[in-house]
Amino acid sequence: MVEKESSVGKWQKEFFENIHNFIKSGLSQEEARQILEKFLHLSSTTPRPAVMNVFKDPDSLDVVGVHTEKNYETREFMMRFLTPIMKNFKVEGVENLEIVDKIMGKLPITLISNHLSHLDGPAIFQLLYNSSPIGKKIGDQMIFIAGRLAFEPDFTRLGLYMFDSLLVCSKKDMADNPSLSDLMTKINMRAFRTSQKLQSEGKILSIFPEGTRSRTGRLMPFVETVYHYVANKIVLPISLEGTDKILPTSSFLFTPAKGKLIIGKPVLVGDLNRKLKEFLPPEIDQLAFPKTGDKKQFLIDNLALLIGSHLSQHKHGTYRNLYTGDEYSLRKNVLIKVPSEPLEKVTIIGSSNMSVAVGTLLSNKEVTVKIYNPDTEMVEKCNEAKRDIEHYPLFKLPPNIRFTSDEAAIEEATLLVQGTNPWMLHDVYTPIAEKVRASSAPIVHIIKGFTPEGKGLIPDELIDRYNIPSERMIAVAGAGYPDQIMERKISGFEIAATDKENIKRIMKIFSTGYIFSRPAIVETDVRGVLLGGALKSVYALAMGVVEGYFRENLGGNVDNTLFHLSNRFFREMVSVGVELGGKPETFQGLSGLTDFMLACFGSDNRDRKYGNEIANGEEPERKSRGYYSLLALSKMLEINFDKTPILGATYALVFEHKPMEGVVEQVLKKLTRIY
Repeated sequence: MVEKESSVGKWQKEFFENIHNFIKSGLSQEEARQILEKFLHLSSTTPRPAVMNVFKDPDSLDVVGVHTEKNYETREFMMRFLTPIMKNFKVEGVENLEIVDKIMGKLPITLISNHLSHLDGPAIFQLLYNSSPIGKKIGDQMIFIAGRLAFEPDFTRLGLYMFDSLLVCSKKDMADNPSLSDLMTKINMRAFRTSQKLQSEGKILSIFPEGTRSRTGRLMPFVETVYHYVANKIVLPISLEGTDKILPTSSFLFTPAKGKLIIGKPVLVGDLNRKLKEFLPPEIDQLAFPKTGDKKQFLIDNLALLIGSHLSQHKHGTYRNLYTGDEYSLRKNVLIKVPSEPLEKVTIIGSSNMSVAVGTLLSNKEVTVKIYNPDTEMVEKCNEAKRDIEHYPLFKLPPNIRFTSDEAAIEEATLLVQGTNPWMLHDVYTPIAEKVRASSAPIVHIIKGFTPEGKGLIPDELIDRYNIPSERMIAVAGAGYPDQIMERKISGFEIAATDKENIKRIMKIFSTGYIFSRPAIVETDVRGVLLGGALKSVYALAMGVVEGYFRENLGGNVDNTLFHLSNRFFREMVSVGVELGGKPETFQGLSGLTDFMLACFGSDNRDRKYGNEIANGEEPERKSRGYYSLLALSKMLEINFDKTPILGATYALVFEHKPMEGVVEQVLKKLTRIY
């Protein structure tokens, strides 16, 4: 509990404010006062476990060990303390404990759970212990793996005496204390050996595979070391919700809350020897090692699915894209599978943030998705890890997405998706142009931007340089960051196609329970839809310059200025878009006005941040997309200050390096007047 105040006096004072919460939970004022006073007394008089002395006297490890036994008196008090504030918690899946009862003492069992709060260990014990007579038997045999920092504060130590515990040291703890790393390694090795011995004696090992608490409530990647504690054992998955609401990390107040503990069905992870297998009931499923690939990672990922299957979808975190997000099953935890007869065979050409995000979106449908990347080494690594290790290393990808460097994926595709960034276009397409040209599959453009040579949009290059028919071109664009698509935040696209018959087909697979697609205002204006997304980056950069300049000179919030100018910015963007071939009506849609607003005022826009840095006199090393789009525009049309003052001013600042004050004064004279 490193986030909490280290001053004992202060936490004790704040802690006693809990009396109101305990009274709300049904205790009388006197009962609440007594139980809080008892907690304070025990927390200050209960000594740290003997295992903690090892850090002062490393040679005592062989004598002291890493095992701390429960204290029955402390357990009894803590159960009384927790009862009023956890009375609104439910326990589901109690029937699965009957299976555990059949094998206790016969087969090694490991309990795993997601981790939300310092209260999780005591909460799991309390809820299981009170759930049924079998739950009580299981509670008596539980032994928790606990990190060193959990034993330190008086405030958290009492809960650890409710059950046996084994001391371990996390990688972070070792990194923070390099002088103790050798000792910590020995502690971890001893903890593992001790755990195996205790399991052979019938103890139920309990572990949090995330390694630390999730500060967001969403599942984090499981740590690799958990593999050794679960391989070739029976695993009892537990899913927790609500414990983080009882004891937030920033407070000492216990707040009564609703929550639940879901007991999953036990599963055999790996295999058992012939002698132990005689005790295996037929109702226990087996999660066997795969014949190929990373066996350790396979088991770890599947453990996350066992826990995640009983959590609401917004809690799935790293593993959220493994569950279907289709509008018809969004409220259910249904895993995505590889369809036997896919509606579409999609090949996404090029690996980028947007191509991976769109791939996860399409995977919700009965389709197969292949992401083509000529880098064979990267393809192998991504397939092995089942994630895009370059763009989204934290997000697991569903089984109907594969990476490939085999050009045959283009030939067999029923739908091609153009996911290559403009600056990589010719490196990717030159070797495969003949196969793309020979295919009859429509090409869906999801990347917005101009080509570096200043010859136009990406479809222009495919049509003019690679002789791909314009009739195959489709544009899918809207106001959305790829990161937020990966996180399944609500967004939408609009679709334009040279052949209008393709629009319904694309809408069908580009619509889910969190992404909503519709036809563009001008359904055939492929150019206009892509121009809105390409141009908005330049105007977001310009908006960032204005924002940075006025904040630097006037301070505080500059919303008045930004929104006053936004109308003029957008009007100019539309005029430029029309000059480049888009229809004026198209720019009123998702890919025009809406995307413009997101880019200019969204909190995560890189172009606006780039403009801020320019306004502060910096020259960012990493150029934004707006920078390159502005450079490309200068080759495509005449940037005339009188005709396009925003483009003219931005170009003068970014590429001609003219003085900020003079340029801003000039452009403001032109823009701030209404005419």
